[in-house]
This record gives sequence, C-alpha cells and structure tokens, in this order.
Amino acid sequence: MTDDQDPEIAPASPVGAFPVAENQSADPMTDKQKVRLRHLCDATGEAFDGNLSRRQASARITALEEAKG
Repeated sequence: MTDDQDPEIAPASPVGAFPVAENQSADPMTDKQKVRLRHLCDATGEAFDGNLSRRQASARITALEEAKG
C-alpha cells in the first residue's frame, strides 16, 4: 500500500477545502452581511431582502458588487 492509499496519511479533502455543514445554507445572514447588502441595494437601486441565508446573501453581495463596478 502506498502513502496516498493509507487513510492515516492521505488527506481527506483537497488542501484549502473546508467542510460545509449541511445546515449552513439555512443559517440566516450575519449582521455584517445585512449592513453590506443594504448598502449595496441602496447604491444600485435593487430591493433589499433581509430574509436571505448566509450563502444567498454572499452570492447576492458578490453579484451587486460586480454590478456596481
């Protein structure tokens, strides 16, 4: 058996990868995300949705930042 086949030695996931909790997508956005999202929505004229999950808020923030330029 080679080192890369030995579960004691082989990495369980690629370097830099972090396990994601199954319920993380259901966690509400953080206060920091709310503030950033509200600011971006105001700046771009988009509607603000305060009921997004952390993952949804992150994606929305990224999209609005790209739209804002």
